[in-house]
Amino acid sequence: MKVFVTGVAGQLGHDVMNELAKRGIEGVGTDMAPAYAGIQDGSAVTTMPYVSLDITDADAVEKTIEEIHPDAIVHCAAWTAVDMAEDDDKVAKVRAVNVGGTQNIANAAKKIDAKMLYLSTDYVFNGQGTTPWDPDCKDYQPLNVYGQTKLDGELAVAKTLTKYFIVRIAWVFGLNGKNFIKTMLNVGKTHDTVRVVDDQIGTPTYTYDLARLLVDMIESEKYGYYHATNEGGYISWYDFTVEIYRQAGYTTKVVPVT
Repeated sequence: MKVFVTGVAGQLGHDVMNELAKRGIEGVGTDMAPAYAGIQDGSAVTTMPYVSLDITDADAVEKTIEEIHPDAIVHCAAWTAVDMAEDDDKVAKVRAVNVGGTQNIANAAKKIDAKMLYLSTDYVFNGQGTTPWDPDCKDYQPLNVYGQTKLDGELAVAKTLTKYFIVRIAWVFGLNGKNFIKTMLNVGKTHDTVRVVDDQIGTPTYTYDLARLLVDMIESEKYGYYHATNEGGYISWYDFTVEIYRQAGYTTKVVPVT
């Protein structure tokens, strides 16, 4: 089996490549950089076959995927800067990456009859529920550009392919790359008190565990929509920060805000 993984400069794509290597599965990674030198913050490097690719370039995507000819594609690449996506001068770029780029990948996958796994997000919903969303729920109500473009990416995949996995994830963190845990640890080093919202509830998702699940999926033919987070219940950003500092041995005071 050969797997093509986009977005390997991010924490999840990196861990997916590592998981493939552990299982002896041939993986080829791609991202924007001319050569692979680790993930965005330089905290980890894994050896991998690598090609530089702009997923918004339809011709380049088709050519690259035809040449590699993978059995499966794990599409981690995305514009994920949620707040910045709202800037008027960024909207077109966000749409080009999250919708156009995803459509390009799906078109190429269809041409070679490859499976495609698309990473999506809980932002396709409005976040106002009090119970977990069901994977088959179609009550989409994205509240921002990021959520809308990820939803449009989902629709592009489902419209183009029959052999697809759409996997919605939330509150992702890992050993590598930038994430909430690393941000709060850095803030806690320089502040005696931090204020964190306590009225946003979710389930953190560890990229190491998620990568194992994603590889399990592409080894199967159980296509469809999935919601994937770690088990263990729900937590607020405030409670998450309290636990982060407890485990790190920080004495930083955490104040809940709404």
